[in-house]
Amino acid sequence: MNNREAIQLGAGRYIQYYGALNEIGAEASSLGHKAYILGDETTLAKVMKKIGIKLQQAGMDYVVKAFDEPAVDASFNQIAQDVRESGAEVIIGVGGGKTIDIAKGASDLTGVKIITVPTSAATCASYAVLYVAYNENGSVNGSRFMHHEVSAVIVDLEIVQDDCPPRYFASGIADAMAKDPEIMFTMIRLGTANNRANTDAATVVAKYTYDNYLEKAQKAYQAFVNKEHCDLVEDIICCNIMLTGLVSNLSTGGKQLALAHNFYDAVCCMYKDVRRRYLHGELVGLGIPLQLGVNGVSSGEIQDIRDFLKGIGVPVTLSEIGISGDEATLEQLTDYILNATDKDDPKLRKAIRENLKYMM
Repeated sequence: MNNREAIQLGAGRYIQYYGALNEIGAEASSLGHKAYILGDETTLAKVMKKIGIKLQQAGMDYVVKAFDEPAVDASFNQIAQDVRESGAEVIIGVGGGKTIDIAKGASDLTGVKIITVPTSAATCASYAVLYVAYNENGSVNGSRFMHHEVSAVIVDLEIVQDDCPPRYFASGIADAMAKDPEIMFTMIRLGTANNRANTDAATVVAKYTYDNYLEKAQKAYQAFVNKEHCDLVEDIICCNIMLTGLVSNLSTGGKQLALAHNFYDAVCCMYKDVRRRYLHGELVGLGIPLQLGVNGVSSGEIQDIRDFLKGIGVPVTLSEIGISGDEATLEQLTDYILNATDKDDPKLRKAIRENLKYMM
């Protein structure tokens, strides 16, 4: 199935608890004798001492690369070449989505296994078998699926909760919530005739996480703000990282249409200063009411979702993020989102333009 490509579910192992980084030596040494560690300078300064100790205790050699460049082909190729020259047998990607995507891209190009260590609760990239490539102008080039799964994901709650601002927790929730209405949009547009068991499963998991967020996420957000260690926060972190990554993986081989994420792409291309100030999930979250409106959801339900997002600190209007709501801007946004979705459908263009009202 899926054009004879294997369905990959994401990670050989998913480890989440307080102090989980203690597992890095055992996990890495099961894959080889030398590790290539990739992260930005700030992240490495926080975690490298512990990682180094655990790798040494496991009898491993390692090299460290501080890297903070965009996730473009030049970065993938540069790090891949570095990995080859290092002789490393396992890559350890530490940080947020951009760094982990570069590590996964290098892993894919070299065939070297990868362990991911996310440093925020907004990093489903650490579990997903795809990585996002950008163009040099900052726009999204597309998603690429790896030829092998992530070998292990290590989620240390001392890092992703105790040492991470609540904003990242909320961003992960918003990004993950977009999956369900976007999958529904795909089904509306393309129908279900070509669905397979894996894409059906993606639909079920996405619906579960969406409902779970509506029921529990606001309480979990307050607990996160208050630095409470509780099952509620841990469950939402698992939804943000593992289950959301799983949805992406189960969708492998299926065409996915996504207005909320295409709005994010529009911001990346058209408003680079805004993109620098806001997190991926915050911008995707702003696009969720648009997606729901085009899906045909009632205005009352959409307002409830806007109130929910506002309650966890996610922006819900264009003006909040510094984008004008004038006619010319809305027309430009409409055209970009349409072209990224289905440029030859005038009815869809009309629906997008009309439902941008939910960003005002």
